[in-house]
Amino acid sequence: MTKNYKDWTGVNVEDIEPVEVSETEKQRVKQYVLGSKSKRKTSTLYRNIVAAAVITIGVVTTTGFAFPSVASQIPFMKNVISYFQDEDNFYEKYDEFSTTIGQVQTSNGVSVMIDNAVYDGTSITISYAVETKTDLGDGPMIAGSPSVENAIGAGGSSYLKKISATKYVGVDKITPMYKGDGKGTNTVQVSWQPESFTNTTSGTKVKGDWSFDFSLDKVEGKTQLVNQTSESKGLKIIIQSFEMTDVSTVLNYQQTVDSKILEKWKDVSTILDVVDDVGTTYYIEGNGGISHNQGAKSQFSDTMNVINEKATKLIVTPTVILSLGEGKGHEERKMKPIEIDLKKGK
Repeated sequence: MTKNYKDWTGVNVEDIEPVEVSETEKQRVKQYVLGSKSKRKTSTLYRNIVAAAVITIGVVTTTGFAFPSVASQIPFMKNVISYFQDEDNFYEKYDEFSTTIGQVQTSNGVSVMIDNAVYDGTSITISYAVETKTDLGDGPMIAGSPSVENAIGAGGSSYLKKISATKYVGVDKITPMYKGDGKGTNTVQVSWQPESFTNTTSGTKVKGDWSFDFSLDKVEGKTQLVNQTSESKGLKIIIQSFEMTDVSTVLNYQQTVDSKILEKWKDVSTILDVVDDVGTTYYIEGNGGISHNQGAKSQFSDTMNVINEKATKLIVTPTVILSLGEGKGHEERKMKPIEIDLKKGK
């Protein structure tokens, strides 16, 4: 399908393709569940890049109970994000800089309660809790993900964690993408209408009518341009910039692939490993991206922890995953590390 507008990279796009879940994302999930960097379980991972139309979101009128009174009666609602603050420190500053949403909806015996949310200029992170009379299993699936006004698509991740027989806590992260230069405004309007919760083991599904609508202001930060390249045998990874806020760091990078490689491999994607010069290993979450010209050029962003204040340098090591798709095999190519000197001060 031909598009006559510029996508979020600022380049005219003649062929924008969805970026499907790849070997890279499978490896991210495996690392997330089994690796030493995190102990929490992943319930679902979505990476939907929709370039066919602009998503239009109407204002939703929500009803429910005053959140402070509900939260005071439900101890696990006092700080949902604390259930996800483990040794990777990914949500270390979330409490301090997030916005209290305080919306509660109950339908068909399932209460969904939005706790806090934060917008770092690239991604939106939402913490929430679910209380239900129906056993939804250890890793329930949620149908219906959050959307953002004026976005043409979004990538992201969703984690829902069981903490008792009837209670769950979750974190959703979405990265909206826009026409033009791809950058959002300083304020985003978020809409979320979960459609159902499904026990993935028993198949039990609870449908309901939940609806949330709220706005978030961008957390202020700074951007450092990088434009450094790691290149090998028809593969090129360019770390273009990173954006630092008080809640996260976002790496923006480009992947280019020679046509001969694409003739053999169905999918080509990249994992970034990041450490600094004082020994910190950073946890990475992919935000999704856009692919052009049948995969010859792709634009991605990843979110990682706040940079250690003692660090003076980041070392980024790309690993490119070449996949035949459909479980037919893949090959990994570790690229030369890219060293980035950090500029101090605002």
